[in-house]
Amino acid sequence: MGGEGSMASAILSLKQNRALLKKRSIRELKDVLREKSGKTELEFKKVDAKDLARLKKEIRKEARTNARNELFFYAISFFGVGILFYLIYLLFFG
Repeated sequence: MGGEGSMASAILSLKQNRALLKKRSIRELKDVLREKSGKTELEFKKVDAKDLARLKKEIRKEARTNARNELFFYAISFFGVGILFYLIYLLFFG
């Protein structure tokens, strides 16, 4: 069979990459983070209660719209599959 050589090189490459990742320590990653940003902790934006309530309302409205669209898609699909089966039944048994 063809392709054994390319698969062997792919496996070898994966092993080498895994070995390189194992050599990195968490301390090195923390040092890189500190060098790039100068910070060690995450900072979240401050949002007042009014804006937070508005965001929640928008997210819930979007979720309802998505659920309605999904339900509509499933209903149309179910109806289409039913018609398809009915036509197949008429074609072969009718």
